[in-house]
Amino acid sequence: MKLTAKEISLLTDGEIIGDDSIIIAGLNGLDKAQKSDISFLGNMKYLSEALKTQAGAIFIQKDLDAAQFKDKTIIKVANPQYAYGILLGIIDRERIESYSPQIHPSSQISDSAELGEDLYIGQNAVIESNAKIGSRSKIFANVYIGRNVKIGADCIIYPNVAIRENVSIGNRVIIQPGAVIGGDGFGFASVDGKTHKIAQIGLVEIGDGVEIGSNTAIDRATVGVTKIGAGTKIDNLVMIAHNVEIGENCLIVAQVGISGSTKIGNNVTIAGQAGIVGHLKIGNNVLISAQSGISGDIADNMRVGGNPMSELNHSIKVRALIRKLPEIYQEIKNLKKSILQK
Repeated sequence: MKLTAKEISLLTDGEIIGDDSIIIAGLNGLDKAQKSDISFLGNMKYLSEALKTQAGAIFIQKDLDAAQFKDKTIIKVANPQYAYGILLGIIDRERIESYSPQIHPSSQISDSAELGEDLYIGQNAVIESNAKIGSRSKIFANVYIGRNVKIGADCIIYPNVAIRENVSIGNRVIIQPGAVIGGDGFGFASVDGKTHKIAQIGLVEIGDGVEIGSNTAIDRATVGVTKIGAGTKIDNLVMIAHNVEIGENCLIVAQVGISGSTKIGNNVTIAGQAGIVGHLKIGNNVLISAQSGISGDIADNMRVGGNPMSELNHSIKVRALIRKLPEIYQEIKNLKKSILQK
């Protein structure tokens, strides 16, 4: 990236104050930025750092007085963090586009696979029979793509991802290193004290614009389909079991576990380390707080937390009270003692 401050202000719909010809080539935090960098002030507790930063330009909020920044180039925007993110996106696109189309000679591609145009396929990638890869997608080193897998256009599959047979992936999907899509669901039956495997022969369908974090596992259905809706973003180390259905535009944070056949609506946020038992129905626009244990259905628009779960505000009060239990217990003992002495 190499842009003038004026060009950046146009890209971010900002109002520029100061030298609009300064060249910006990078981004950095307020404390580490240099003259060729741009930074942002998104929280007023960092104002003192912003006033002494060496950054060539700073994004600030529209309603903030720019005069206090003296000789610095300021770009006033509605949301400094979002404006900063626009530039991060430009740099990231440049990084991705630097992988020019090629198929590495060490990759192994079945003759029956269908490959789109302008693909990047890295070292030792394996693409099995009847797989289909959409145009402009990038398949990095050591990726395994099984039989009959369909991957849309403009996808990015990072190293060491395993995508097993009969998985369908939409357009513009990003899968981070080490994720496993379409592994066997955890299906077993106990008979006469012995545990027997139940074959998992279903599918996985992933919608457009989904992002899947590193070392996340999305299991195939026993029969039927495990579904991830368009626009959903899944963090690292998430476990999604067989026949789970997740709606559109959900946010699922690290170390969440979702048990089999649970159905989750649209625009749901599940915070880190929450656990959800199987066969539940979770409505639209639900918020589940971190480390919650979800054992019952949740209606639309609910905010819940805790284990056992309850309405979020109630759950916060319960957790705050738990910290006072030793004092409460001692007070009860003292009261009991005084009553018995009367």
